[in-house]
Order: sequence, then C-alpha cells, then structure tokens
Amino acid sequence: MRRHNPVNALWRGSIRRQLVLGFALASLVLMSVFGVAVLEQQRKAQHITSLERATSLAHALSISSTSWALANDLVGLQEAVQGFARTTDMRRAFFVSPQGEVLASTNPEEIGFFVTDTLSRDMLASDARDQLLLLDQRNLVVVGHPVLLGGRNLGWIRVEMTREAVNENLAALTRNWIAFGIIAVVLVSLVAMALARRMTTGLHHLMEVASAVEQGWSKRRADVGRRDEIGTLARYLDRMLDAIEQQKKMVSESEAKYRFLADNISDVIWIMNLSTQHWAYVSPSVHKLLGYSAEEVMSQSLLETLSPESHEKFSRMLAERTRIYLESKDESPAYTDEVEQVRQDGSTVWTEVTTHIARNEKSELVVLGVSRDISERKKAEEQIRNLAFYDPLTQLPNRRLLLDRFSLVVAACKRSKRYAALMFIDLDNFKPLNDEHGHDVGDLLLIEVAQRITSCVRESDTVSRFGGDEFVVMLDELSNVREASTLQAAEVAEKIRRILGEPYKLHVQAKEGAESQLVEHRCSASIGVVLFDRHCESHEDLLRMADDAMYQAKQGGRNQVRFLEKARSAQKHA
Repeated sequence: MRRHNPVNALWRGSIRRQLVLGFALASLVLMSVFGVAVLEQQRKAQHITSLERATSLAHALSISSTSWALANDLVGLQEAVQGFARTTDMRRAFFVSPQGEVLASTNPEEIGFFVTDTLSRDMLASDARDQLLLLDQRNLVVVGHPVLLGGRNLGWIRVEMTREAVNENLAALTRNWIAFGIIAVVLVSLVAMALARRMTTGLHHLMEVASAVEQGWSKRRADVGRRDEIGTLARYLDRMLDAIEQQKKMVSESEAKYRFLADNISDVIWIMNLSTQHWAYVSPSVHKLLGYSAEEVMSQSLLETLSPESHEKFSRMLAERTRIYLESKDESPAYTDEVEQVRQDGSTVWTEVTTHIARNEKSELVVLGVSRDISERKKAEEQIRNLAFYDPLTQLPNRRLLLDRFSLVVAACKRSKRYAALMFIDLDNFKPLNDEHGHDVGDLLLIEVAQRITSCVRESDTVSRFGGDEFVVMLDELSNVREASTLQAAEVAEKIRRILGEPYKLHVQAKEGAESQLVEHRCSASIGVVLFDRHCESHEDLLRMADDAMYQAKQGGRNQVRFLEKARSAQKHA
C-alpha cells in the first residue's frame, strides 16, 4: 500500500491551503506596522524636545531682556534679542510691548510696528504668568513668554522656531525604513511568485479557454484532469459555457434592443441590487455625466458614487422605502430625489434621481433608477438665492438676510443669557472719491472696506452692507455681564475704526489702449454701537439707536466710536 506524503498532500490537495501558506509568508509585510509605530514614537519624542528647546530659549530671552526693558534701553534690548538670531532652527524672536509694539526683533525690519496677527493678539490678551504655547505644528513651534518684574508686565517675548532639523532626522529614518520595506516586499514577492507558478498551472489553462471563447471559439472546453478546486472549477466552467451557448441567441436579440435605447439617451439608466449593494447595470451615458465608463462605475460602491451627505440621506431613504415595499402588497411608487454625485475629476454634479423598487428574475430586491443632470437648474436657484440675500458688489449679507439673522441672535441671547451688539458704520470721506474718480473706483473702495471689516470679526458674527457706504456689524455671544460685553464690543469697533483708517491703494483696470491706474485714498469711518440682550427692542429700534450713536460720532468730529447716548438721541429726533 502506497504511503501518503503529508507534505505533498498539503501542497497539492487544496488551492485554499496553498493560498493560506502564500498569505502566511506575505504577512511579513506586517513588520511595516512596527516600523510605522517606531517612526511615530520618534516623531513625538523629537517634537517634544524641540518644544522644550523653544520654551527654554523663550525663558532665557525673557530673563536677559528684563533689565533692558525696565531701563527702556531699546539698543540693549535689541542686542539681547539679536544674540539669539543664530540659534539653530530659529526663525524669529521679538520683544513686544504690552500695547503690541515690536521693540526688538531678530528681524530689524519689524521694529516699531504693531502686531496684528491672531497669535500675538491672543498672547497680549492673556493673563498668564508663565510661557504660552501659541502654535505647535509639524514645521513650526511658537512660544510666548511674559517679561515680568515684581508682578509688573513689561512685555512679551515671542519665539518662533522651525523643525527643519527634526524633520530631516525623521526623513532619514523614513528612508531607511522604506529601503528595509522594499527588501521585505521583494522577498515576499519572490515567494508569492513561486507559489503562484505552482497554483496557477491549471488556472492558466482555464484562462486560455476563456480567451478562446471570448475570441469566438464557442466550442472550446476546459480539460485540466485535476481533482482539486481547479478541476471542479473547470467542470463548472464547461457547464456554464454550454448554458451560455444555448441562451446566446435569445439574449443577443433582447440585449441589442435595450442597448440601443440606453446608448442613445442623455439620462443615465441604472439598476442596483439591494441585497449585494452592487450595480447590476449602468448605461454608457454615465460617461457624459460623471466622466467614468460604465464598467468603472459598476466597480464602485454607492458611497464612492455619491457625496458623503447625499450618501447618508439616500441610503436612509432607500432603507425606509424598502421597508414600505416589503410591508405593502401594492406596487412600489416612483420616487424623485436630488442627490450630489462625484465626478472622475473630483468635482460634483447635482442630479435628479427617479427610483422604483422591484424584484428581478431571481426574486432579489433591486432599485431601478434614472439620473438626470440638473446642474444648470441648481446654478439658477443659487443665483436667485444670492440676489435675494447678498449684496452683489461686496457679497456681504444684505438688509433682508441681516434681519433674518437678527432673530437667530435674539434667540441665542435668550438661551445663553448673553449680550450682543449692533454697529452702524458710515464712511466719512467716500463721496469725494466718487466725485473725483467715478463710481468704479468707489466700488473698489467698498469691496476693500467689506474685506477689512470682515477680517476684524468672528465667523459667527454678521457683516452686512446696509446701503451706499453704510455697513452694519452684528456681534453675537458676548459676555453675560453688560460691562464686559461693552468692553468687548468697544474693542472690536476700535479695531474696525483703525483698519478702515489705513490708506487704500485701489488698482483701476485700464480700458483698451490706456494704462492701469493706482488711486491712493484715505477714508475714516464713524461707528455707532448699541448693546442688546434677550429683552431687546425690535430690529427697527435697534438700527435707529445704532444710527443715532453713529450720528453722535459724526457730530463729535468723525473717525470715532460712540455708544448710544439716549439723551442726545432723543434731542436729535425731537
């Protein structure tokens, strides 16, 4: 009796076992997980080291600059700061006064200017008695350190250091790991190739049969003479080819009719199997809509085809409609929805999708759908919305949208019991610019004014063009204490007044045959502010009160910020 060789049985008895052995060898690639973990640990450690180094430098610079700042010796202060300029990875270090003026810097060109960036403003507004971590990014770390003497704040030291050395070290480690990974992949690939040659001898024969049938040799059949899974697959392939040959004539006639219809319409016809969540059919017209071929779309999932928001909404509606279909004995109605689909180039397109749930010949639930491009309709709707709610020149909310948001702010005040503020802004020197240079230049100024005002407020605040050279700013979610809210509103108003008072350089596009023109202009602003809470007056009264406060600023000499003075407001309307 012939003895069974267990090793030979392991290798020849089952393709599945062969694949398991191949994947077991390929699992060496999991070593890359260890490499990634090590690199991440190194990155964290070196980032912490660079942060500690920046903190130490800020502390040392704070100590060395204290005496110079106390003596108001700007030359000595500059020498103390400049002494750190050659420090490795030093990008910038400067001493800023409590008012925000740069008194000394490794970049001498900054001396004398006032800091306006968000990090510096947050640093100056902080009451911290120790250093602050202002920014911690992959390529940059920013540390602020107060300069104190006897509880007195003499200013702040801000140190900015790059992480070039850290990133270079991490890059070197990454290159070494990539080289190691390539070697590992090559070794695993060699093993996989050896296994594939052994496993695919019979599969190669099946591929030759399939290729011959595809090229027209419909009578060709498989014969591998094996008893394992490949042999079983070959026998099933023969049976399938026989069945296909019998149905080929019937299917070809029916398919030709439907393909002619699907290929010659602009809408996309599709069928999706609800059980498998795979596309059963997509018409070739999808190429015009999405840029993909029908085969590429059918290889994608529903999630890849739709935007995340549309996928969540459409999946929820499909589930609900499927439940209704299964519970109801009546035929499923046709549903029409608007969904956003993802194109091949990454852009999106809005489509109107008409769907109908049914069962196929195998009694499986399928969705029959037709998708139509409605991009132009969406653009028209968006244009109508913009015309209704936004100023066409500055793209700021108009009066209608401002009043809509006013009700939201009042509701928020009721929930949070916080104050809000309304500012009425009027330009002081706008008409002479229009009279001298024309309305085109005036429009450029209004656009620049809108951008400057917007830069001074939060995203949750509202900046609106009220008409002409008048703007309205609505600040929400201030403090729940009136005095603190007044101070917050005053700071924002003063910031707007200062930035609107800075010179304007307006580039006027030249007409044909003429040179472009640069118009320089100065234009201050008068600002009226009124504070309100959940017990506020109507929006008409608040706008009138803010206008009264702005009028007080005009009467007081312009280029001012005034909060409402009720007595003077009453006199004005009397």
